[in-house]
Amino acid sequence: MLDNVGGAVMILGALFALLAAMGVHKFRDPYSRMHAAAKSPTLGLLLVAIGAGLTIRSLAAGVTLTLVVVLQLLTSPVATHLAARAVHLRVRVEQDGVDELERDEHAS
Repeated sequence: MLDNVGGAVMILGALFALLAAMGVHKFRDPYSRMHAAAKSPTLGLLLVAIGAGLTIRSLAAGVTLTLVVVLQLLTSPVATHLAARAVHLRVRVEQDGVDELERDEHAS
């Protein structure tokens, strides 16, 4: 029973990763692409890790999968933030509202 649930959860995680790839391909502006590249794969990896843990059912595998998920959750937001700052400095993208980063950079 756990093997079937684990397999289904891993397939759901893979679908989230596919959804992220489609978002990166289809979205027009860099910020939307970064959002798609940061959010969905993280959830997809989390689901794949949970599914693998349910399928493998080993303490060593559980610790390894937990470490992988924790490192992904720590590094993905930092990498996306740094990429967004680099895009902000190099690419002019039309904003819907106030560009707070530009305002703060010119104030100091």
